[in-house]
Amino acid sequence: METNDENEFESTLQAYGERIRLKQKLTVIHSGLQMDSVRDEARSYQSSVQQPSQLRSLWRAYRTTLAVAASAAVITTFGSIFLYRSYQQSHQQQEQQYRLLSKEIQAVKSSQRKLLNDLNGRGRALSVNPAQVAGSGFMLTSDGYMVTNNHIIGGADSIYVQSQSGEVYKARVVHADQAHDLAILQLCDDSAFRPLPPIPYSFDSHQTDLGERVFTLGYPREEIVYGEGYLSSGTGFRGDSTAYQVAIGVNPGNSGGPLLDEKGNVIGIISGKQTTSEGVSFAIKTNYLFKALNNISADSLKGIPLHLNRKNTLARLPRKQQIKRMQSYVYQVKVFKHKD
Repeated sequence: METNDENEFESTLQAYGERIRLKQKLTVIHSGLQMDSVRDEARSYQSSVQQPSQLRSLWRAYRTTLAVAASAAVITTFGSIFLYRSYQQSHQQQEQQYRLLSKEIQAVKSSQRKLLNDLNGRGRALSVNPAQVAGSGFMLTSDGYMVTNNHIIGGADSIYVQSQSGEVYKARVVHADQAHDLAILQLCDDSAFRPLPPIPYSFDSHQTDLGERVFTLGYPREEIVYGEGYLSSGTGFRGDSTAYQVAIGVNPGNSGGPLLDEKGNVIGIISGKQTTSEGVSFAIKTNYLFKALNNISADSLKGIPLHLNRKNTLARLPRKQQIKRMQSYVYQVKVFKHKD
């Protein structure tokens, strides 16, 4: 019996020792923990658990306000789209109205100019007293300088030019170049004349090759006439080096009109035709036009230099469009002389 008691006592002591050692280990582990961090993590967990309930509370409290705000946003968005489209439609309508109004204004201006012409007796005088000499001319600048032949205006008492639309303006001679049969006229002294849009053609003074396709516009009768052909010689009548020979049928009224290449560059000024051959005419080369312009006195130009257009807007247009663009810049020249 004693032996058994000793064994039980020894087992009890061992178990007690194990508990003591376990308690010491727990004490060491507990002392190593940061309790503040543990508490913070616990609070965060509790907060995350409570958040859905808070969100539900917020939704119940503000769901009406949020619905109104969302509705207002939708209405504002669609309202902005509607207003923008309405503005676009209104702007397009305004542009159309502006274009129509602009056309009406131009028509009124044209009508007024024609009325002024009649009040000044121009249209009536030209219809009752036909000019003794008639030819063609075309604009050098959009503000009223133009060129024609000197033989047309020689000895003139008065010179008038008439546009394709029937507007009549009085012209004065700024410079006469008898040697090359050129005359520079000015329309801007006439109060009825209004500057035109920029001239669409340019002026080319380089020698043009034989066979170049060319065309002209002029007034062999009371309406503008188109003619086309080709450059047949680099010299004019009897080898005149100042002119070209062109294979275009012209009449006396074509004199002073422009000769243009296919790109719409002015390469000459029609000066007449060869009476012994049909379909043969002559044109003064453009570089002699430049020389004539350089010889104009400063007094004749009133101190304002005359600059020719160097930008050609006809180059890429088909011929029909080139003609339409040019018609407003080619005029009929009518000359009145004193009868002895």
